[in-house]
Amino acid sequence: MKEKLLEGYFDKRFAMPELQLVDERELMDDREYMIQLYPAKARLIMVMVEDECDKLEYEGSPMFAPYPDKETVLGISRRIFYKVCCDRTDEHLKQMIDVMLCDEFFVRRSRYMRRRKFFM
Repeated sequence: MKEKLLEGYFDKRFAMPELQLVDERELMDDREYMIQLYPAKARLIMVMVEDECDKLEYEGSPMFAPYPDKETVLGISRRIFYKVCCDRTDEHLKQMIDVMLCDEFFVRRSRYMRRRKFFM
């Protein structure tokens, strides 16, 4: 009896990754919907963040480094901040851009790592 319980446990345990597969398009659609709920200024900033990340989406990019350099990330954030803001002292906006950029890096790095597993 105990062997059957353990057998069922291991079957479920090893079958779990198949259950965790989620359609990437579905995740991206959900993310895009959530971004539409952002306030107008945050959506504008998100477009700029996505544009900057689009420029970094190449093999060997600092975005895909195992440990991205903090100064590089802050430099990208600063560039976006200067495009968006006339008031150079708005620290809250600067921090929001930092967070949005790091989140976008995370999303793209996750997608990159998932896809690399299939093509390597």
